[in-house]
Amino acid sequence: MGNKSNLTNLKKLIFLLILFNLCACSKYWYKPMGWVFKNIPKDGTPGYKLGWIHGCESGLGTQFGGAIYQSFYTWKRDPDIALSNPDYNKIRKRYKKELKDINWNNIAEIKKNLNDYNTVFWLGHYFCRQTVLGTLQTADMAPPVADEERYNPMAHSLGNIFKMTGKGDTRIGTGLW
Repeated sequence: MGNKSNLTNLKKLIFLLILFNLCACSKYWYKPMGWVFKNIPKDGTPGYKLGWIHGCESGLGTQFGGAIYQSFYTWKRDPDIALSNPDYNKIRKRYKKELKDINWNNIAEIKKNLNDYNTVFWLGHYFCRQTVLGTLQTADMAPPVADEERYNPMAHSLGNIFKMTGKGDTRIGTGLW
């Protein structure tokens, strides 16, 4: 009896280790809509990639995502990069890992990367904001616009996102199309 119990516990342990290893593949695996960060453009400059990630996190953290997404994401636009005359050393120290491939001795390359950041930030913001808004609307959740109404936490839940029917459901007889 003891060997069978140990074998069952070993199987559970192996299953959990495999599960944790698979989940650790993404920095955002535990956050809602973490998969959206896999849509980052692959061939962009380091500044472009950082701008897209910051824009996407900012878009997911807007009021359009509601309280659920605002619990996990927030505004990420770097004010130092957005300046017309940025402090390169401050940016370099803050983003050592993300901007490691930039030649910090080449002013033209630095400016190009910071320009890419500022250009793509809003594209990532809009993409992720509209993705989360569409997902919530499909689950028949319409986040209120500021000052439109008081937030009702009882109307929002994680389970609501995964309802089988909703506004955008295109199956015959289930949607509002």
